[in-house]
Amino acid sequence: MIDPDITPELLQTIDVLETLENLYDTAPTDEIAKILIDAWLKITQTFPQDFQEATQEDAGADGLRRYIRVKAFFSNPTENPISQADLAQYYENRQEVNWDEDEDWEEWDED
Repeated sequence: MIDPDITPELLQTIDVLETLENLYDTAPTDEIAKILIDAWLKITQTFPQDFQEATQEDAGADGLRRYIRVKAFFSNPTENPISQADLAQYYENRQEVNWDEDEDWEEWDED
């Protein structure tokens, strides 16, 4: 059974995050890097709550894709096996999310 939360739009959004991550890695200035971080944060806040909770500490494109694999595993372990490493990392990173719209995201800068 296909999870209704896993839509083509969601998968495309994860691809957009990955593109932003790659652009951030090559940003020519701190100002551009800040814009990319801000865009990345706004996009991650559009994900379903369970995605935000499960990937708070691993919210990059890889972490979101890992969560999709774990979610599929829990819905049907026989048809959707996952590695022990994916499952371990999922549990390690699973924390309650507390998005604060007014929080200063400058701590995310890697100056």
